[in-house]
Amino acid sequence: MKQRGFTLLEVIIAMGILAFVIMSTHQILDATTRAKEASDSTIAELNGLQTTFRLMDQDFSQMTKRQVRNEAGDFQESYLLTGRYILDSQYDGIAFVRDGWINPINLLPRSELQAVGYRVVEDKLERVYRIYVDQLDNMEPRRQIILENIEDLKFEFLDDKNEWQEQWQIKALPKAVAVTLQQLNAEPIRRIFLVPGAGKVTQSQEADTAGSTGGQNGRS
Repeated sequence: MKQRGFTLLEVIIAMGILAFVIMSTHQILDATTRAKEASDSTIAELNGLQTTFRLMDQDFSQMTKRQVRNEAGDFQESYLLTGRYILDSQYDGIAFVRDGWINPINLLPRSELQAVGYRVVEDKLERVYRIYVDQLDNMEPRRQIILENIEDLKFEFLDDKNEWQEQWQIKALPKAVAVTLQQLNAEPIRRIFLVPGAGKVTQSQEADTAGSTGGQNGRS
């Protein structure tokens, strides 16, 4: 029996169907790739936020009453240095001393105190810290970029009357610190971190201040 070949019309139809299948497959693959990239980007952003707030919680929860000496050997007036453009930040900046920086059996030539701070430089949120609390060595602080595309950073402080203050200038630790963080094309995120402070100067602190002042005056 004589076999009949495909007609030109059948070949054209088959090629059209094949082209449609290829285009559909490409579109599905492209959509899947875009969805995966968007998902990976979202997961990376969430991981960055979780890391940021975890570090802040560790730092703020171990904030301690320790004055820092500058290059001239003078003590700063407050335990907490904060305000607009502090630490050369684009927005708010904050600096303080925290305890609990683990130094097993004193193997490292440092204490368990750590001077830390947060700032925004070139739209990047940085955690900065120094090996030694006081600034007597003129060394630049080490910095760790923990979040990018920052549009604003703001700190607020809870006083003893449970009222939030935008500035903190008294020589005492607040009861809590509120951090408002805004990234590009995102809504502001506000988180509250507890601080081991009373939100006011206590009698024991006043006595400590008087004692430390006398000790500082006696330094050479």
